[in-house]
Amino acid sequence: MISFRRFISLTISFSFLVMSYTGIILFLAPKGRVANWTNWELLGLDKTHYTHLHVTFMVLFLFGMIFHIYFNWSSLINYLKNKARTFSLLTKEFLLAFGINVLFVLGTLYYWPPFDQFLDFQDDLKTMWEKKVDKAPYNHAELSTLEEFSHKMGIPTSTILSNLNTHHLQGITLTKTIHQIAKENSKSPAQIFDIIQTKPSIQPLKEGGGYGQLRLKEAAIQHAFDLQNALQFIAERGYQAHENTTLKEAANALNLKPIELLELLKSSQIKESR
Repeated sequence: MISFRRFISLTISFSFLVMSYTGIILFLAPKGRVANWTNWELLGLDKTHYTHLHVTFMVLFLFGMIFHIYFNWSSLINYLKNKARTFSLLTKEFLLAFGINVLFVLGTLYYWPPFDQFLDFQDDLKTMWEKKVDKAPYNHAELSTLEEFSHKMGIPTSTILSNLNTHHLQGITLTKTIHQIAKENSKSPAQIFDIIQTKPSIQPLKEGGGYGQLRLKEAAIQHAFDLQNALQFIAERGYQAHENTTLKEAANALNLKPIELLELLKSSQIKESR
């Protein structure tokens, strides 16, 4: 036969330990914007995991305490009796316990010493984490799609896609968020941001590279030039190309070799960015 009283006591003891542990971790952990940007983890759990554990075990502890009070109601009432064994809220123990709790509430809300020092210590810990890592360029940048990120940061989407593809990242689309791409490639959003900011290395074009078979939209991604600028560049020279036009088709229309047209498109992009 299971002792329900013993079961409740052990349940609230375990839940108290877990709740205390997660509370300490959350006290020491970086702020959410830093934790999310850097994929902060401890023992394989991130800040969201610790927050969820803290909340669920708080609920378990609360329900356990309700039953614990129920089973020990007579003892609790005895604590509220004076020496004459009559019920009273003016016992020394009651007033002292109540006073300490009121002190903690007021001290925290009004920032009295030493509560202010303790809370400042927590802020210093959070600030220390921020100094160690590069900050996100704006709040919740990891939740932006690549297209939104391109617009806010002023980085051409062609450059973003080219840099990410150069690093052989998987599942790259403009509609995915930085967080999604980071998670799918086992990286942090901060690492994705570093890759995006990397200046693309200019590789010399080689004869026989098969450039002619590339569509302009594919060439724009692989060789980091803006597609719309390229289409305008070609149109100004008398040929109306579109994104699915191959380099060979556009080059033939302009009496050029595909490699020569590709060089022109890349050089025009460099001039445009200056």
